[in-house]
Amino acid sequence: MILLDVILLLLIVWVGYLFWLGRRQAEQARRYIERYCQQHQLQLLDCAWQRGYPAKRGRYVGWLSHYEFRFSSDGETRYVGSATLLNLRLVQITTPPYRLPAESDLP
Repeated sequence: MILLDVILLLLIVWVGYLFWLGRRQAEQARRYIERYCQQHQLQLLDCAWQRGYPAKRGRYVGWLSHYEFRFSSDGETRYVGSATLLNLRLVQITTPPYRLPAESDLP
């Protein structure tokens, strides 16, 4: 009975750790995406986790997560981009071609 209790406790701790790691990764992904949008003068509309799985990239092993975000370049059109993180490191951000606002539209 004691062995079963230890295994159950370890399982609960492991699930809690995975939840905590997932929240940290989501916060870091949002920071990366917000910084990307600021650098490219885009308006970030929303960000959402899509999927995650264990992966190995080069010498790094960890949890690879894909996030989808929506943004606008001109305040009228909505585009969908994606960001990939391995643990807390940004792997890549991709966006489709988007329309730049005309000079007359700028304040």
